[in-house]
Amino acid sequence: MRPAALLIVLLSPSLTLGRTLPAQAVERTDTPERGVLRVTFDPRVITWNDQFTANGRMRLGAGLSGDTVGGRYIPAVAQMEQNVRFASGLAGFVASLGQGLLSVRQERREYPVMAELGLTHRLSVSLRVPIVRVATRTSFQLSSKGGNLGLNPRLLSGATANAVFLAQFDTALAHCALSPSCAARSSTGQWSAIRDALRAVAIAPFVPLDSSAAGKAIDSTVARIQRALDSLGVMSFDSAFTFSSDSLTGAHVEAAMLDNTGIGFGYAGLPFRSSWRYGLGDVEVAAKYRIVAGAHYAAAAQALVRLPTGARDSADDFLRQSIGDHQLDLEGQLTQELIAGPLWLNVAVRAGMQRPGTRIQRVAPFDALLVPATATANLQWDPGDYAAVDVAPLVNLSHEFAAGFTAGYFSKTRDHYAYRSAQDSIDLAARTGVPTAASVLDAGTAQRWLRLGFAVTYHAPGVEGGFSIEQTVTGAGVVPAATVYRIVFRTSKKLF
Repeated sequence: MRPAALLIVLLSPSLTLGRTLPAQAVERTDTPERGVLRVTFDPRVITWNDQFTANGRMRLGAGLSGDTVGGRYIPAVAQMEQNVRFASGLAGFVASLGQGLLSVRQERREYPVMAELGLTHRLSVSLRVPIVRVATRTSFQLSSKGGNLGLNPRLLSGATANAVFLAQFDTALAHCALSPSCAARSSTGQWSAIRDALRAVAIAPFVPLDSSAAGKAIDSTVARIQRALDSLGVMSFDSAFTFSSDSLTGAHVEAAMLDNTGIGFGYAGLPFRSSWRYGLGDVEVAAKYRIVAGAHYAAAAQALVRLPTGARDSADDFLRQSIGDHQLDLEGQLTQELIAGPLWLNVAVRAGMQRPGTRIQRVAPFDALLVPATATANLQWDPGDYAAVDVAPLVNLSHEFAAGFTAGYFSKTRDHYAYRSAQDSIDLAARTGVPTAASVLDAGTAQRWLRLGFAVTYHAPGVEGGFSIEQTVTGAGVVPAATVYRIVFRTSKKLF
């Protein structure tokens, strides 16, 4: 959202009436009196197993789940599948790891502490420091039923697997090119293309089983080429392509994920386990001014700067969560309250501009679950701007207690990724064997979601508290179907 649009949103009283996010979980329109320090501890827990996508609601582990786990969510398998189809002549070959079930549960806990100091009876400044804990719980089961792939033998026996075969194939084709009768054959171009396809299969993390239809068809293709070279009096080769002899297991998939030799995916740490880490999130500095302070209506405007202090994340973490964006945000917010008898309506409108930065990513579509480390690049990243509206109608049950419902709507424009230089794009294509535009990461980054929930609050002189639960009920883009739990503790102390 551009500055002019942001200004219109924040200065439009007809759109709002009251408060930020869940009413009890954030400050009201009031500011601390001059010289008063107000400290807020606002822990929240966010959990999700599913996400909303353009294809509907999906389980987080869908990429490795189903009766046929194949190339749909694993680009390396899809590329190997195409090469096998060409080399074997089996146009209908479908690569399958087998039947899989990947269970994933994501959890994010934030422990922010905010200190707000009143400079006048209307103006305050604040500092918010979040400590973030992210956790991922995974388990994976794989059955060989229906599978036709195994682990690349090079991950078991080292770099020698298929090295002799490819060297002999290269030598034979080189001798063919020197022989007029052989070079004149129309099939020599196809032989070279088959050699190139098998060279690519030889460095895929998973390859066909030797007992599979594809493995047998490739053996037949290679034998036919060998016989043709013999008939032309060209030095042939007698070695065969080495396939996998054993069906895949969960341990095999894990080994391929951890391998960093350029064949496997190069992820760090054991992938199918529970893991967590702590880090400092993005620190926020803000100033708030109370515009109106009436008995039945109040309004406050806030300007906020979110600093790039969040811990940087690694593209080598499987199913990683970001601790912070680690880039500068500028946010404006208008909070309003309307009180009519026991009814208390809070509405907040906020909008933010996210400044460009850089981000290390594995370049692949958003739904690709396993992406090789060779696809990693340091990219220019321009995150989308955002706007949000939060509503909390409450009923005062007594002087101290209130309860009601919450609703929050959030919208963000699409992120934009680009290579930092043309050479970066060329280098990545050379590593992966396929040119890939950085903009493939843009898909799914435009987000919209609606959350509904309930809240209860407690308010007494010097002490405040509250609790809320919200559920994401709809989403567009790639949006976690998250449940959000929040607890608020707030107290004040006179300093001067």
